[in-house]
Amino acid sequence: MNTASVDVGHYTRRLGVLESERKRGWESHWRALSRHFLPRRARFLDSGARTNEGDVRNYLQDGIGIMALRILANGMQSGLTSPARPWFSLTLSDRDLAKTDDAKLWLHDTYGKMMNVFAKSNFYDQIHVLYSELACFGTAAVIIEEDARTLVRFRTLTVGEYSLDAGGDGRIDTLYRRIRMTPRQVSQAWPERCPEVLRHKAEGDSAEWVTLLHAVEPNGAFRRGSMRNRERPWRSVYMVLEGAGREVLEDGGCYEFPALCPRWVVTASDIYGASPAMDALGDCRQLQKITEDARLALELEVRPPLLVSAPTDARLNISPGAVNRVYASAAQGGAAVTPLYQARANLQGAERTRVELREQIQRHFHNDLFLMISEADKRMTATEVAERNGEKMLMLGPVLDRLRSELFQPLIERVYGMMDRAGMIARPPEYLAGRDLKVEFISILAQAQKQAGITAISRLAAFAAQVMPMYPEIVDKINFDEALDLWADMEGAPPSLLRSDDELAVLRAQRRIQAQANGSVNAPGDAPDAAAPSQLPFP
Repeated sequence: MNTASVDVGHYTRRLGVLESERKRGWESHWRALSRHFLPRRARFLDSGARTNEGDVRNYLQDGIGIMALRILANGMQSGLTSPARPWFSLTLSDRDLAKTDDAKLWLHDTYGKMMNVFAKSNFYDQIHVLYSELACFGTAAVIIEEDARTLVRFRTLTVGEYSLDAGGDGRIDTLYRRIRMTPRQVSQAWPERCPEVLRHKAEGDSAEWVTLLHAVEPNGAFRRGSMRNRERPWRSVYMVLEGAGREVLEDGGCYEFPALCPRWVVTASDIYGASPAMDALGDCRQLQKITEDARLALELEVRPPLLVSAPTDARLNISPGAVNRVYASAAQGGAAVTPLYQARANLQGAERTRVELREQIQRHFHNDLFLMISEADKRMTATEVAERNGEKMLMLGPVLDRLRSELFQPLIERVYGMMDRAGMIARPPEYLAGRDLKVEFISILAQAQKQAGITAISRLAAFAAQVMPMYPEIVDKINFDEALDLWADMEGAPPSLLRSDDELAVLRAQRRIQAQANGSVNAPGDAPDAAAPSQLPFP
């Protein structure tokens, strides 16, 4: 690997520019979010020896923010990428071609291999961490790396250790991140390129941290069809940030952008996204203040500050249980000990305010959606629950649409490309060459979004059933085959459950021939006066 031509100055300058933009508009806000919702996350690695000093302690008076965010992250894991059920499927842009037997077999085989790769890797662990980062900070980043044992390895970054930039189309196409590693880790990761000074420290079991830079950005030297690392669409460079040499450890490239950087919601031309935690931050701060004041008021009521006879004056201490010594004549009635004042706390009012704030914070994180099934009225029918679920899904619709384009679509493309280059994808049928592969998401939340379409089909069928006794010809207007295909697609049913159009044509032709032999006009399953196929697959 030749690293002599790497422009080290370009990467250090770009790192400074990206981190400066991050600090100017976002970093202080992220620190506040971390303290209130993810007190053990966030790593601001450009702070030197004071990195995260004091930021990892959880000093909150009320932890509802942490719990509400956890419910949202868990709900997204179960509703979007549950390891217990299918959450995506593969098909073709040409729906008719996708129904052929060979195409269905190849798509099903490819899907099964991809699900197996996800199951063997650490995908499900890391995607849950990503959901937490996304809901808290509005932006998340996970890097998909190559792994000799499981093919892919996912590494979810935390806010503060990376900086992003977007291209002219608004999509994230640049990631710069600081990495803290020990000399031993550096020597193991890059045994041939590890600097001598770090190699010696590794041999001496040095525990000091070394800061590296990993930069991924569009490659200006990209050449289509080239197999050389440095001529791939994205360039990936690792280098040591410390020391005068700024040694380059790796100068490689990627066929796909190796980082997935979804954003909850983006305003105008912002690089980083906004989040539910940003909306809930004010309520969470107010809740902490009211909880602290209520606790203090209760302590003052139970243990008021006291006046105690003494020969000299002293400054008043009004903290709970404090003792204030004064002249004996100044004490009420000459008593030796008396309360300085008696607090009368309105704890009921404070508790009502706390309950309202807690509920509002939970609504910011859509907890009512993810806890709907467990909190639903037991007298509700399954249809009522489904309808309410569909209504609530409207609140998350824009977010799920963005996740499709910024998280799941590039995820499937990246993993598929890595599997294809590793020889794990079977050769598709020849007539599929050049066809566009389409990803459809069939998770619980994705299906809930499609409930409106299923409801429309159900109502249309019910209306047709009501009208048919008076106007039987209406049945000719409805394409029941297409309705069933659409229903199965919206429900995420396996494609193998439905026969292909070719199989269906053969089956109906056989029924028609059998019906004609028996003297019947129409075979079971045929529409009235159905036209015979122009050419049967057999004499």
